[in-house]
Amino acid sequence: SPEGYCLLGLSFGSINSTFPLPTCLQAETHHSSCENRGHTKVPRGFSASTRLLDLRGNNFHYIPSNSFPGVAQVVSLHLQRCKIVDVEGGAFSGMKGLIYLYLSENELTSLSPDAFKGLPKLTYLHLEKNRFTSFPKGVFKLVPSLLALHLENNSITKLEPGIMTGAEGLRALYLTGNAIVHVSPRALYQANDLDMLHLGGNKLKEVPTEALSKAGNLRDLRLSGNSIRWIGSNAFKPLGRSLKELYLNNMGLEKVSGALAGLGPGLRSLFLEGNQLEEVPDFHPLTALEVINLADNPLMCDCPLLPLRMWIEKVNLKVRATCANPPELRGRRVKDVHGFKAFNLQTKKQKKHTWGYSERDIVLFTEVNWKNGVRGSMVTKPV
Repeated sequence: SPEGYCLLGLSFGSINSTFPLPTCLQAETHHSSCENRGHTKVPRGFSASTRLLDLRGNNFHYIPSNSFPGVAQVVSLHLQRCKIVDVEGGAFSGMKGLIYLYLSENELTSLSPDAFKGLPKLTYLHLEKNRFTSFPKGVFKLVPSLLALHLENNSITKLEPGIMTGAEGLRALYLTGNAIVHVSPRALYQANDLDMLHLGGNKLKEVPTEALSKAGNLRDLRLSGNSIRWIGSNAFKPLGRSLKELYLNNMGLEKVSGALAGLGPGLRSLFLEGNQLEEVPDFHPLTALEVINLADNPLMCDCPLLPLRMWIEKVNLKVRATCANPPELRGRRVKDVHGFKAFNLQTKKQKKHTWGYSERDIVLFTEVNWKNGVRGSMVTKPV
């Protein structure tokens, strides 16, 4: 078909026909499609009753102002893979009913402050897989209904103060797969309603605790895939009352020193798989846990891990945790190891790892397993 013609499949009983039409017309489903047609300008002439407008896969490059006249009832607009490098202010003016806007997989590096002018109901904005090197702050003042912002797989390097200006009602911020090395302490200022923050696959070296303190209602935090080797005490304490899901997997994490202190009974899911942990923090206060994953860590199944073994026996959870050392226990599930090397509770180092269990508890636990016939070079009768 020549440029300017879009194809529409119409069904008449058992007969299916495809007609070249001068504009992109809708079917009975209120769905208009002009995808992958090679258009260099946004087509016009859509029905006023169109609800979903699919223009993905064209070659628009540039979206000028007032590009979508007469489609005030469109709820979902798809502009993925259109090689867009610029969106002029007011490009979507008049689209008063728009809720979903997909601008992903384009070549955007920045946005005009009034790019989203005239979109009072815009709720879900997709800007993933573009070429942003900085957070497009200042462009959300005209979209008061925005709840979810997708910026995954761009090249953003830092989160500066004030990025939430105009987006104070945002509930979900997706920044996975960027190159973020720093999060300003004031980056999430006024993010009181933020519920989900995905920062996985970036270049952070530490948990941005101070910034997180401004997002006191955060429920889902994902830091997977960052190169965070050590997490200090109280790193997540500002989120103690709200956090439900915490992803710390595949980070090369070697030490977690009291990092979970303050989280308490609210946390439901904890993901620590794929790290370099030989020991683990105290899970005893996490009484509401429903999911925990410790797989693919080089756990050292000796005295410091005994409290974990005791905890596993007490909780009604499937805990994925496997011994890596000593060699005679490699590959054994921690829950199946019923005895540990001599446990001298008089040493300060070992007292740190008792998770609140008394000396009597630990000695009795080990003695019971000894009397039940546990054998092997790893097992020594308690002292």
